[in-house]
Amino acid sequence: MRALAVLSPSLYEKTDARKRHLFAIDQHQIPLGFVTANPPDFDTNATTTANYVLVRKTSFSLNYRDLGIIEQAWKKVRDMEQETFYPIGSDFCGIVEEVGSNVTTLQVGDKVIGNNFFPYPEDNAMPGIPSNHASREFEIYHHGKLMKVPDEIPEEQAGSMSIGAQTAAAMIRKANIKDGDVVLVTSVTSNTSFFFLNLLKDKNCTVYGLSYSGKNTDTVKRHFPFIKEIFSFKDMVFPDHLYFDVVLDAFADTYLTALCSRLNFNARYLTCGVYNQSSEKMKTTEKINLTTLIADLMFRNVQLIANCLGTGEDLKNGIDGFKNDTLVIDQVFTDENALTSFLEKTYNSEGNKFGKVSFKYS
Repeated sequence: MRALAVLSPSLYEKTDARKRHLFAIDQHQIPLGFVTANPPDFDTNATTTANYVLVRKTSFSLNYRDLGIIEQAWKKVRDMEQETFYPIGSDFCGIVEEVGSNVTTLQVGDKVIGNNFFPYPEDNAMPGIPSNHASREFEIYHHGKLMKVPDEIPEEQAGSMSIGAQTAAAMIRKANIKDGDVVLVTSVTSNTSFFFLNLLKDKNCTVYGLSYSGKNTDTVKRHFPFIKEIFSFKDMVFPDHLYFDVVLDAFADTYLTALCSRLNFNARYLTCGVYNQSSEKMKTTEKINLTTLIADLMFRNVQLIANCLGTGEDLKNGIDGFKNDTLVIDQVFTDENALTSFLEKTYNSEGNKFGKVSFKYS
């Protein structure tokens, strides 16, 4: 069984150079690498596995949230003398290999992804992301933590979509977008925003984008031609008459305070994350005046909605949005590629990434 993992120093030294990489987060140089281990045992007749299934992963991808997991895992293994590792990964696609005796919703051969429903239990399963170790080639899941995906969605796309599609569908549902609303999507070249845009295409609203880097905006407009205009965050020059009814924002610590003055009365501002996720960045990030922020929001009767993931129905609706439209994939990597290339492309070291980055097991 293969997995991408945070490695203890001694294990990193023994790992093949093409399958390892020192990954920088703030001042840390964190050893990552592919490891092999025994797959988990799964007894289809045991009572302990009656509600569970064994999944063989065919693809996985890393998300922005994995940065915090990588940092915390490194703090656990960095001082260990023995060879050990902590598998990482949030999104995956896999094939059901074995099913427990009580499982009726899945069968061997089904193509599945993780169901991250939150905050309430569904199908007698616990809420939240099914695994922080999604790169593990074999993993056991409660059947309620999985959702079948249509065969027409390729594995590299399916293995990159569950968290983004579920989150985006939940936020658009909560935004209650009305005909004629003016909608702003921030960080318009980010992965999360691509999920927003794919689900906005059939809405009767006017969509604008906001870009922090200014890169790849022409490509975004070609892929999503319904976007009326993309503005630069560094310039923050909007037409005098333009105010937004809905803002869909992946990084609240970057955009919220800057956009307050551009919100319409009774606007809905929805966010699902922060940019400064590492412990060092959280310490050094610029502080905001909370009193001024709340006063600005109250004056405009703005609804500020912080969102974490979504329901199982949100995931289903998110997947349906990609049955006829391709999820934007920048590049697919395999065992033939160096790990460094996969990680640098995933986290956009060159600043030229457009879409998700997938790793396929062959």
